[in-house]
Order: sequence, then structure tokens, then C-alpha cells
Amino acid sequence: MDLWTLSATQPTRELASRLTVSNGLIGVKDLTEIPQLQAGPVTDTVAYVNGFYDYEPIQYGEAQFGFPQRNQTMIPLPAPTQLQLWLDDMAVDLIQGQVIDQHYALDMRTGQFTHTLIWEATATGQQLKIKIDRLTSLHTAALMGQQLTVEALNFKTGKLRVVAGLHATATAKSTAFDPRLAHYDPHDILDQQDVSQPTPDIRGLTLNALHSDQQLSLFVHYDQPGQWVDDGNWTGEFTFDQGQVELTKTVWFALGTATLPEAATAGLTTSFATLAETQTTDLQQFWATSDIKISGDEVSQLGIRFSQFGLLQALGGHQGSHGIAAKGLTGSGYNGHYFWDTEIYEAPFFYWNHPDLARRLLLVRYHQLPHAKTYAQSLGLAGALFPWRTINGEESSAYFPASTAAIHIDADVAYLVIRYFQITHDAAFMRDYGLEILIETSRFYLDYGNFDAQKGFVLNTVTGPDEYTALVNNNAYTNYLVQFELRYLTDHYDQRTVGHFKVSNQEWARFKKAADEMYFETQGDLIAQDDSFLSKKRLDLSRIPRDQFPLLTHYHPLVLYRLQVLKQADLILAMVLLPEQFTDQQVQTNYDYYEPITTHDSSLSPAIYAIAAARLGKYAGAIDFFKRTINTDLENLQGNTADGLHLAAMGGSWITFAWGLMGLEIDDQHATLHPYLPTGWTQCAFKLQYRGTVYAITVTPADLTVTGAVGDEVTIDQASRTIQIQATKQF
Repeated sequence: MDLWTLSATQPTRELASRLTVSNGLIGVKDLTEIPQLQAGPVTDTVAYVNGFYDYEPIQYGEAQFGFPQRNQTMIPLPAPTQLQLWLDDMAVDLIQGQVIDQHYALDMRTGQFTHTLIWEATATGQQLKIKIDRLTSLHTAALMGQQLTVEALNFKTGKLRVVAGLHATATAKSTAFDPRLAHYDPHDILDQQDVSQPTPDIRGLTLNALHSDQQLSLFVHYDQPGQWVDDGNWTGEFTFDQGQVELTKTVWFALGTATLPEAATAGLTTSFATLAETQTTDLQQFWATSDIKISGDEVSQLGIRFSQFGLLQALGGHQGSHGIAAKGLTGSGYNGHYFWDTEIYEAPFFYWNHPDLARRLLLVRYHQLPHAKTYAQSLGLAGALFPWRTINGEESSAYFPASTAAIHIDADVAYLVIRYFQITHDAAFMRDYGLEILIETSRFYLDYGNFDAQKGFVLNTVTGPDEYTALVNNNAYTNYLVQFELRYLTDHYDQRTVGHFKVSNQEWARFKKAADEMYFETQGDLIAQDDSFLSKKRLDLSRIPRDQFPLLTHYHPLVLYRLQVLKQADLILAMVLLPEQFTDQQVQTNYDYYEPITTHDSSLSPAIYAIAAARLGKYAGAIDFFKRTINTDLENLQGNTADGLHLAAMGGSWITFAWGLMGLEIDDQHATLHPYLPTGWTQCAFKLQYRGTVYAITVTPADLTVTGAVGDEVTIDQASRTIQIQATKQF
């Protein structure tokens, strides 16, 4: 088993998602670069550009004040990959011959997708080995490279004609799209224009999204002489005198301009070998601080690497200003929108391994802050409310009970601000960006909530993470995260420090009072998910046929909202995010109560229960939930991998390993681990970056070791299996 490579021999729509190459800006999804050789089921042939979207008006049966008026949708484009081949004027297709062997692979060490097939001509028996390598550059985000290699296997002479185009075959716009891919028909919304040819061998095409007034230009270069023809296609003629033919196509995606950037020509004319070498170098650097090495469990080893690689591909390397879509750039699911998944599930991998990339994610939210302030004002409230789902910072969800009411989004962003600062001590970020986010979101909560004479500070009519419960009072997850934010802000800063945000003494006092008097409905150690939850009828999930899951596709929301049933972890998620606030007995009591009524219909759920189970010593359950998480897309457990990968599950895989199995926790002064080695694992080794130092940690059944420390900040207690790292930079 190759623990660095995903491979297959049969094309499926699920495989197309798994083998997508992307770099945070562009994603290319295609298993059928030569459509004439497609023998299996139709798979997606599409490209995505992060941030290239269009609008459509939201149609309401009964629109009400303040509802979002337009939806944003990432536009799927014909993949710039497709080719047509002729051998001595004979079409290389399934009429003139047959494919006798085929193999697909994605190498996570090189970042290259490879499709290899052998075609045999029926009339002559001539065989061609056709190999297509493709990458989206992590070093230069706008650049995609694809290399075609054709080898004559059982003959020596002959001619090969290659026909390609600016971005696809001549008929791609009307025939290459599966209508299930997108809400829009790209033929209707894209205004295609010629772009003046900047150099003799580079051609361009401009695409305009009509409603959002966005512009995307694609510039194409082929490294071999050829001819552009009137229909936009490119044709090249080659001979097999040297045994094989090689052709490289490079594509530059210029978002927001119709002119070729200065840096583009150098990138477009770079050899594929150089692109591949740079990609491998970048990935070596990535894996040097990211790789989790597991001995004794090949399934977990491949799965955790696939998750980490997927996170990198969704965000990219060291450039870009876009967020992570729920499906990354691997599919049209959720229209390319960014959700709270980023802050809670995906960001932890980055702030513990690549804090510079976590900072990028935070800056995406910071730059959305003006929209968030406007959104709060539209609700008649102070401060800022971040959108539940968005591309450009505007709310894009039409169903407010499961979106606008999910005001925990603000506390989720604040949670990332705080954890990032605790781990990095990036004072410049907190001064220039983080504090403003904390102040404005805190202002929103103070205005949204109120002080109740009997209960204290309450947040009424909200929706928590559990999507089977909506519009309730005092959702426990929301209240705990808001309390954490308010306490952190008021414990670590004073009113004078934040005075330039026009925070009055009275407002600062109310921040403290709200934190101190936050209300929670409890029955002993049992914490109610909300004020009304424990009074509802408890749903016995064992009585529901398996074919009626997920429940939201078989039951009206009003049925689910009235029952004790969860789609995903809610209160348990708060316990995972804030472990220091709960005793083991509280976690045990609430785990035992809520897990039997949790459907795990959401891919966000198993990871959280895995972490809670690990804390309680329920390691068999933790491992089961861990494997469900890492195999979400490798085994298509949600049944919709064809629509794109589940980035939250990929992030969930890492936090399950780190927070659950390795027991990683953080506070202002320490990072602490309580590693557990699952049965069958003989060793695991990983790295964490804490306060600027990279620590290498190795766990075996008998020993814990840490290297990389520059002083005596690491303490290891072998008897209790505890590692503690003392912060070298203090607050």
C-alpha cells in the first residue's frame, strides 16, 4: 500500500473529487482529458476559481424585512485540460480502437495528478501509451500546468496530431457540463471575449460574470510550435522519431483583469519539469512540519495524510486572500461558500503547524468586517455579525432559522482569534486586527442579548450548531463560546487599552457583567442544550429505518425542532473547544445523554464525539469515530463526495488526532499533551509549532520524547504520560 498516493483504475464522480488538484485559488477536476476515450460513466470536467462568483436573486414566497436579496455562487468553468488526438489521421477514440489499460493517481508528495492509459488501434494493432500529468502550483497560485506524453509502444514511426484549445475542446461550453454540476448554465452567464494576444505564443480569453461584475482571464501557452485556428483551438503536429511526444500546456488564471500580469509570462513559459520540481520542494517544506507518521495502521496513515493534503489544497501556500469553501475547490456543493467550519474545524491544523496560513484565514474575516457591521446594523443591532455562508462577506443564506439565527458564528471567529494568539503570541496581529474583531462581536452580543432578573445574561431566539434545533433560548454552545470571548477580552485587556475603539467604561463593565452572569440551564451535571431541550420528547433513533437518514431529507423541520434529536455535536462541541471549563464527570454525563440521540447526519459530528470519547477513556469509540472521520470521502460515507470533499471532516481528522488521541490542550501559559497510542499503532510521530518553536514529538507504548526545544521549557512525565511545554513568551 502506497501511503502517499491515491490511485484507482475506474473513473467515478467520487474519484474525480478525491483526485482534484487545487491550490487555494484554482481547482481542476477532470478524469477524462480525452473525451473520445471515455468508456466509463460521465465524470465532472470542471475548474473552479476561488472568489470568481456570480449573483442570482433569491426568490422568496413571502419575503420579509432584512432577508438577504441575492445569492452568491462560485462559477464552474470548463476545465482547461481537454485534448483530441489523431494517429496518422486516425482518430484516437473508442470507434477506431480501445483502451486496454488505465490508471489514475494523485501523489501527495509531488502534488501531481497522473492519468495513464494504453490505447490500441483495432485495424493496425498499434498501441499508444498516453500519460497526462497535471498540477496547480502552490508556489504561483494563478498557474496550472499539464503535460501530455505519448509513447509509441509497438511501432517506431508515425505522426501524432494534438488538438487543444484556450480552455477546453471546441464544444466544451455546450456539451462538457453535467447539468447537475451547477445552478447556472455557464453558456448563459459567461460573456466570452477575445483578449489581445500579448506575445506570439500566448493567447487569452476573458470570462465575465454578468451579475457580480467580475472578470476572469485565462492565458494559455504551449511549449511546442503549433497553430491557432479560428475556432479558438490549437493544433500541433509531431512525429515519433524520438520514441515519444511531449507537450506542456500552461494556463494563467488572472482574476479581476483582462491584461496579462508582468509575472505571468515567466510562469507560462516555465517547463513542466521546473514546475514539478518547485511543487515537490514546496510540499517537502509542508510535510516537514505537518506529516503525522503512524506505524502499524496503514488505513489511518493514508487517511490522515489525505486530510492534511486536502486542507493545504483548499487554502494554498503563502499567497491569496480567499477563504476555504466548505468543499474547497473540489465541487459545487454549497455553492463555494465559506462557513464557520473554517474557524472551528479547519483552522486548528494551520495554527498548530502553519500559523502564517492561519493568520491569512483571520485576515479574510477581518476584511469582511465592514460587511459584518452593515449586516448587524440592518438588524438594528450594534457591532458586527459575520455571515453564516458567504463568498464576498455578504450573507447568502435564505433560511434565517439555520443561518442568521446561528449567531455563534461571531464567537467562532473570536475563538480563532484567541487560540491563534495563545499559540503564536502574534502581538501585531492582535493589535492591528484581532482586538477590533473581539470588540465588535462582543458589542453585537451585548445588544442581541439582555439581562434577565431571574436568569442573568441571556441570548434568546438563537440557533446553535445542531441544525435539528432552531430558534431557541440560551443555546449552551453559543453561551459558552460567547462567555469565553467576553472573559478573555476583559481578563487580558482593560478599557484604556481598547479606548481607541470608543469603548466606554459603562460598555466595558457590561462586557464583564455579561460574562459573569451568562445563563446555563442545568440539572446537576447535565447541561441542557437550551432552555427547552430537556422538556421535549426524546426520539428513539433505533426505531427509525436506516433509509430515512439523514433525517432532514425525510422530516419537516417542525417535526425535528420539537424533538430531542441532534444532527451533530452541539454542547459536546463546547466541551471539546473549552476542555478546561468542564470536569470529567460533566463530560461523561453529557456524552452519555446526548450521543444516543445524535444522528451524526453531518460530517462535522464524529470528530467531536471522538475527542470527547478519548478524554473519557472510551478509546474504542474514539477510534471508531476517528476512522469514520478520516474515511468520510475515501469511502464516500456521506454519499455525496461526488459534489466535493468535506473540508470540515478533513480538519476534523487532524483535531481528532491532536486533541483527542494526543490529548492536546492550550492555555495562556502552556501547551499540554496526554498522548494515547491506539491498539495496533506501534509508534506515531508529529510536530507542533508553538510560540515560534517547532517541537517534534514521538509516542511509543513505552516512551514519550520531544525534540526541538531551545531551553528547559519541555517537561515530560512518563508515568502519567504527560508532556507540558511552557510558553517562552508571556502575556
